[in-house]
Amino acid sequence: MKAIRQTIMALVIAASCAGCSSLFYDAKTSVLQQIHKGMSKQEVTELLGEPQYRRFDSELEEWEYYKYLSSSGYTTIILTFEGDKVYALDSFSDPRPPAPPVVVTSPDVTVSTPDNFHSHGRGMRATDFQKLYNDVKSRPFKDDQLKMMREASVNNRLSCGQCATLMSLFPFDDDRIKVLRIFAPNIVDRENYEEILDVLTSLFKKDDAKKLLKVGVYK
Repeated sequence: MKAIRQTIMALVIAASCAGCSSLFYDAKTSVLQQIHKGMSKQEVTELLGEPQYRRFDSELEEWEYYKYLSSSGYTTIILTFEGDKVYALDSFSDPRPPAPPVVVTSPDVTVSTPDNFHSHGRGMRATDFQKLYNDVKSRPFKDDQLKMMREASVNNRLSCGQCATLMSLFPFDDDRIKVLRIFAPNIVDRENYEEILDVLTSLFKKDDAKKLLKVGVYK
């Protein structure tokens, strides 16, 4: 009887170790390496689940995910579909700013947020920018997103970091430049223009960005 119990215990331990090994392997496998051009929406859903955000126009559709990857930490993954197949992939590290603390006060007490509390240095206040970002991101159509940003640009000034964050909502440089064109006149810290250049891949578009910001040789 004792021998049987020892055998069962050994089998349980072996099975547990095998499970741990599998879990450890899965955690170290980058999900990005499993995504490839031509994958179907069903295959993507089986791999990543339902997207947090979804956008589309007459020809293309975008799915956006926010995942924690063991290899790179918190990451935004944007997949562009043409028909039912993956057409393009964009991913970038995206450590979201923490939510502002909730302050509970009695009705006769007023709490004011310091004017210099921003999510990316100077520019919009952190809470205001986060609301703008979420509102723009929730719009399913690109034209609606750009329209909302044009409206926001009338009364708001952005930092380079904030502008770059909004530009990153779009997977292609052409659309990212459209965002920069909207906010360029109201950028408050042009000395940090490298933050904007970092989200552009084309050298030509980087040059266009410098022209819009009037920095470098275009001062």
